[in-house]
Amino acid sequence: MRPVLRIVRESLVLGFAELGAVYTWRTWTFGWLVRLLCQATFYALLGGHVGDERTMRYVLVGNIVVLACMESTIVVISLAGERAMGTLPLLAIAPSGHLPVYLGRGLQWTATGLTSSLVAWFVLPPLLGVPLPWPRAAYAIPVIVLIIVGSYGYGCALAGLALRLRGVEWLVLNFAYGIVMTFGGVNVPIGVWPDPLRIAVHALPVVHGLEAIRAILDGAPLGHIMGLIGLEALVGAGWYAVAALSMERLVSVGRRDGSLDYAG
Repeated sequence: MRPVLRIVRESLVLGFAELGAVYTWRTWTFGWLVRLLCQATFYALLGGHVGDERTMRYVLVGNIVVLACMESTIVVISLAGERAMGTLPLLAIAPSGHLPVYLGRGLQWTATGLTSSLVAWFVLPPLLGVPLPWPRAAYAIPVIVLIIVGSYGYGCALAGLALRLRGVEWLVLNFAYGIVMTFGGVNVPIGVWPDPLRIAVHALPVVHGLEAIRAILDGAPLGHIMGLIGLEALVGAGWYAVAALSMERLVSVGRRDGSLDYAG
């Protein structure tokens, strides 16, 4: 356990150093964060335009929460970048095992995702005239953290695809959070979709967690809320299992045929 914790710590240090090479606190705050806040605001105002205040709150809450998933899945880019830099084989021969190293590679995005969602959670509802019911709204914050954890596993699982195909990491990233935003109950209830699609989207992160957050805001019974939270945790664990199997397969095949190296 101690080596794993050390890897997590070093991964965060490396991740934030990498983030600092791209952003200053000013460019991140007034560039990236403002861009995310504008995105959530746009969808909320659109929801209010086509519906009523209840519709606007539904869309606003969904788009605030999905920011956590959107940023967490950027791990796809971080992992794919290891092949481009030629460091993928080095990760595969880490003394403590390759899996903790792979899973820790983009942890900084979970921290920025949590920051973005929380800023939006506190700022946008009163700014747009759709206040949340406090203090119940505070109980949703741990669920947002759970959504971030599950979404990160989802991103790690899809990163395996980007590592295999090469050059498709941005396509995979946009697919990863785009499919959640479209079908995961962010802007419209999942009940509007045909039965096969409605069943399939329950395997996505965010879906059950977002339902739990809406239930918290509506004052639903605790048992119902805890059931949804349990489903969100189960889905997240499933994506981590997929990520582990995918990366184990990638490394085992790469060690045999040398395909872990950079190939333009």
